[in-house]
Amino acid sequence: MKNNNLLNYFSQQVNLYLDNRLNEDSEQNLLDAVNNDTTCNEVFQTEKQFRDLIKTKTQRQSASIELINSIKKKLD
Repeated sequence: MKNNNLLNYFSQQVNLYLDNRLNEDSEQNLLDAVNNDTTCNEVFQTEKQFRDLIKTKTQRQSASIELINSIKKKLD
C-alpha cells in the first residue's frame, strides 16, 4: 500500500511537471528521481508519450467567425 501511495504521488508530480506547475526545487527532485530510478523513469516516459500521442493524434475543432462574433456581442 505504501509503495502504491508513493507511485500515485510521483505520478501527480509528473503531471504537474508536464503542466509546468512545479517550483524549481520540486522540478529538480522529480528529474533526479527520473534519472536515478527505473520505475520513476518508466512512469515519466509513459505519461510523456501519452501526452505527445494526444497532442499529435487529436484534432481540435475551430469555432466559426460567426460564432466568435456572436459571443463577443453577447459579452459587450
